Amino acid sequence: MKWLSKKLGWAIFLLLAGVFLLLKNLKVFDRRWGDGIGDGIWGGLFAAAGLGFLIWLLFNFQSGWQSHAWGAIPGFTLLSVGAMLLLEWRGIDIGQWDDAALVLFGIALGFWTMLLVQKQNWWAAIPAGVLTVVGVLLGFQERLSELGWLALFFLGLAVVFGLLYLVRAGQPDSRWAAIPAAALALLGVVTLVSAIGPTSEVLKWWPVLLLVGGLGLLLGALGRPSAVKPAVKAKTPAVKPDYSAVTPAPGTSVTADWPDEAVSPAVSPTVSPAVTPATAEETPVDLYVKKPI
Repeated sequence: MKWLSKKLGWAIFLLLAGVFLLLKNLKVFDRRWGDGIGDGIWGGLFAAAGLGFLIWLLFNFQSGWQSHAWGAIPGFTLLSVGAMLLLEWRGIDIGQWDDAALVLFGIALGFWTMLLVQKQNWWAAIPAGVLTVVGVLLGFQERLSELGWLALFFLGLAVVFGLLYLVRAGQPDSRWAAIPAAALALLGVVTLVSAIGPTSEVLKWWPVLLLVGGLGLLLGALGRPSAVKPAVKAKTPAVKPDYSAVTPAPGTSVTADWPDEAVSPAVSPTVSPAVTPATAEETPVDLYVKKPI
């Protein structure tokens, strides 16, 4: 029954999508409601699909929605695309953070939701942080130079990896985050200095950044706990059978201890002497001689 309901749902979706695309290609919507109505319908469909994913995610809240957290990614992505199309259709301007920035924020929100729902999804912090940084910087693209924008991009990525390393401090599966954090921070500072305009003093002392980065990597390597050798299991000696625990049968007496190990006695072959026939001279001897009374 569950398989039939899924099949019916996909059939209805394909039929509606086919009818909508056919009417759009024939420009039925434009003749009926004017130009640009197609963007509004597309935006409504994307927004409805995104809300469908989010509602499905909320319905699975009681039945362990941690395993269904992936639905937040397509849900917020489709919702942001629908919002972008609807805003363009209505001619609403939200400033510098429109179009691509709005979609990037929606995708990042899906990954942030996965991270908040279950801490085991710590990897989601990387795409969420990167998309958030890019979305924010898109709003300042017209106010910054190319080198300045690139420097802030590197520094933003360094903050993402640095926070990941600090939040999961001591976890062996995320210690590597310190390496890209230090490298991106160094690259961002160098790019930022180049964007500002280096002076003679900056050109003289910039290698100090290399020393700081190397010192940080050295401290991280020295602070790493040494590998613990696996414990060797002690071999248990073979236990000999305890014959003293055996209860003798009634009427028997035990005169000696049981041997340590049950050893079958060696059987020695017995040789019977050859039987010689009696001669005439040999007479039977009566051992019981009667004494005279």
